[in-house]
Amino acid sequence: MQYVETQLSENVRLAGGYFVLRIGGCTHVSAARPGQFVMLRGDWGRDPLLPRAFSLLRMAAGGVAEILVKTVGRGSALFEHAPPGARMFVLGPLGVGFPAPQADKRDLLVAGGVGLAPLLFFAEQHRGAPIELIYGARSERDLVLLDDIVLSGAELRVATEDGSRGVKGLVTQALEERLDALAGGGAAVRLLCCGPSAMLDAVRAIARARKLDCLLSLEGEMACGIGACLGCAVATRSRPYRYVCKDGPVFDAGDLA
Repeated sequence: MQYVETQLSENVRLAGGYFVLRIGGCTHVSAARPGQFVMLRGDWGRDPLLPRAFSLLRMAAGGVAEILVKTVGRGSALFEHAPPGARMFVLGPLGVGFPAPQADKRDLLVAGGVGLAPLLFFAEQHRGAPIELIYGARSERDLVLLDDIVLSGAELRVATEDGSRGVKGLVTQALEERLDALAGGGAAVRLLCCGPSAMLDAVRAIARARKLDCLLSLEGEMACGIGACLGCAVATRSRPYRYVCKDGPVFDAGDLA
């Protein structure tokens, strides 16, 4: 597997510092599953040296890969200001994605920040399955791609910390309220989650307390994306360490130590 030279076809600005990169020439990524990621770098020489890992938002027609990004540092700022036509270098698809829906379970997707990307990809790929997406943010301004979520067919529930839209509070509060409403209904529930580390920890604790199946998509400091640098190790119960890039990023919450 090697980096493929591609070209940025469109850079779509959203609210709250978010944007979507649409990268053409990614037919080699077309078979990607929700939850898998790519290593991406621009044509900027050796500074910054390392590529960046991004979950895929979707694979569009014609081999166009779409990636949701938020500007948080120098690397993401370079992507934010990249013009259409800019050269991009893509390695992927990489990692282990989310498993398909199960006929006997209702999937609750819990998203925060750019963690929305793989979960929206999952909802779009499995239209018609019983899927709900609970999406949390600091304020309404930080909620993006709401129309896309609705078009995916997933039932959308929103939580904002300032109460500007949906439930006032953390996304985990909205999750617990929904789980309480579903309790006793007969249908088993599975949680799929991607977002900030603190949110993942809280969802994992909820799943453990309620004895629910739970899959978490983790972030890791990656230099290679293929398990060579060993920089993204996480402690697990099944063996001392697994690696976010090769064994994940999607893990069974019960296996995390």
